[in-house]
Amino acid sequence: MKSRAQYRKGCARTLVLKILSERPMYGYEIATMLAQRSENIFSLGQGTLYPLLYSLEKKGLICVCKKQTDRNCGRKRLYYKLSEKGKRSLEEDLATWSDIVKGMTLVLRASYAEC
Repeated sequence: MKSRAQYRKGCARTLVLKILSERPMYGYEIATMLAQRSENIFSLGQGTLYPLLYSLEKKGLICVCKKQTDRNCGRKRLYYKLSEKGKRSLEEDLATWSDIVKGMTLVLRASYAEC
């Protein structure tokens, strides 16, 4: 199971950047969309998602802004948005992922006769 968790953790950065490439979102919205689209394979809890978001912000890959959600109660949410640097990083991640998928597919589908 540890190996499976490590694979998921390694993919989370790219998946979060991809989701944020569509539009700015708040944390719970990101987690919900990721879980729904992945059929709960990538279900990130707060203990995983928020440290990842803080790291992405620190690296300049995302920007954060506060938006008021309800004028009556004055509640504000943090919205996360992909930065220009984040867009470039996502493009690189997707190219890398494409190469990995291609290589894995070639090896796993190969059926060589034993010597």
